[in-house]
Amino acid sequence: MHTAPRPSPSPATSESGPRDNTAARHRITTAAQLETIIGRPASLVLMKELAELDDAARRMLDLAPLAGFGYRDAGGRPRSTVVGGEPGFAVVESPTRFAFACDADASGPVSFVFLLPGVGETLRVNGSVAERSNGRIVIAVSQAYVHCARAILRSRLWKPSVTSDPPPATGAPPNTEGPVSATGNAAGTPARADITEGPLSGTEIAGFLAESPFAVVSSWDRDGGSDTSPRGDLPGFVQAIDGHTLVIPDRRGNKRADTFHNLLTDDGFAAALLVPGRTDVLHISGTALVTDDPELLAGMALGSAVPQAALVVTVERAEVTPSRAVAAADLWDDAVRADAATRSELMALTTKQLGAAKPALRRPARVLAVFSRLLRRIMDASYRRALRKEGYGDDLPKH
Repeated sequence: MHTAPRPSPSPATSESGPRDNTAARHRITTAAQLETIIGRPASLVLMKELAELDDAARRMLDLAPLAGFGYRDAGGRPRSTVVGGEPGFAVVESPTRFAFACDADASGPVSFVFLLPGVGETLRVNGSVAERSNGRIVIAVSQAYVHCARAILRSRLWKPSVTSDPPPATGAPPNTEGPVSATGNAAGTPARADITEGPLSGTEIAGFLAESPFAVVSSWDRDGGSDTSPRGDLPGFVQAIDGHTLVIPDRRGNKRADTFHNLLTDDGFAAALLVPGRTDVLHISGTALVTDDPELLAGMALGSAVPQAALVVTVERAEVTPSRAVAAADLWDDAVRADAATRSELMALTTKQLGAAKPALRRPARVLAVFSRLLRRIMDASYRRALRKEGYGDDLPKH
């Protein structure tokens, strides 16, 4: 199994976190710095943003059995988890409202990334809690758009390599998770000799990090607006430097950099990590910064391809929890994966979005939609070619 390269801890890093290390000194603090490193997204990427749920978004909601969900709890603490359990769990009530079963104490701005087994693209939705009662949350939608497939392809999310699993969750509602461990396994055995304390100590946390190729990460902007986005890479790409600190490489993508822009004004951060084939989830929360520290980035290179930036997360909470939402979704069963016809249908619907965003493109978008199967193959080949240049192997999945 391919695994992510491991960065070397900075000499100034301590067990209590990156107090004054190199990464902190190389912290990115302005949008201008960020755009110099990442660049700006193409206008075509921004044109996908919609203020309501169009046909493509509704169809993806019909098919999605699971979503990453970012919110702040009643105490204002950042949280990121997974919700769902079956296709169509998010019920559309209008173009700007949908509802789902969940007992999280969410209020105010929230965000989602909806996952479709067998499909590379994801649906990202931002909004706010309109109603919450009796285990049901209604969301007022402010933004929806389809996210590119690189995170899913890098992670090989729909290709499980793990067959063993902890005991299933019992006695918990479908969209809640009961704690298994906040600091490691039941015996408290450290996973590495140099991580002996802090929320990341213990073999259970370390083992999960080593196996996980995928995460959903949640952040907030200066006005409190929420964003949840997918991150995927080789297993072990989210790496512990010490008992309080994680680093997450940022490789090339669509240049939206929503998480990075949010962290410039609000350092609250949360993430939920998955391991293909397992039904438990690793939840992380704390604060984060963006760095371009050359030494740190070089330690996470894939061949000659060095990440363009990285997140350095100071972890306040880390726990592995059984997720009945993941278990019920049956994500890694071949029978629930979207077939070629469904993927082509989604390609046609998302192509038509260009016409909705810009009337001048309406006719060309309709023409392109007719050739959705060919367009799907061209897009897949383009993704795989770009990822091979980044140092990924030739065994990337097709979507």
